[in-house]
Amino acid sequence: MLCQFNKLKPPKFEGQTDPMAYEEWLRRMENLFKIMEFPKRFKVHLATYQFEKEAELWWETVKPGVGELTLTWNQLKALIDAQCYPQDVRRVME
Repeated sequence: MLCQFNKLKPPKFEGQTDPMAYEEWLRRMENLFKIMEFPKRFKVHLATYQFEKEAELWWETVKPGVGELTLTWNQLKALIDAQCYPQDVRRVME
């Protein structure tokens, strides 16, 4: 599955707080997931595999540990939203 995913050249995400960069990454990831019809349980693993720099460091601090429940794709997106969108920006977008 990872080989198929990589053949599609998925976008990397560096964790910048620019909402437009995050939205672009998210849109492209969602499109890849639709095209390949990946099972839900693999989405978080595939998405976080694309993290680099600040995003990778951030993920190391928030990812579930061994024996803990894994995150769903929607939970991961909510965590990233909280990280990428300052409180005042989210309020404007609601």
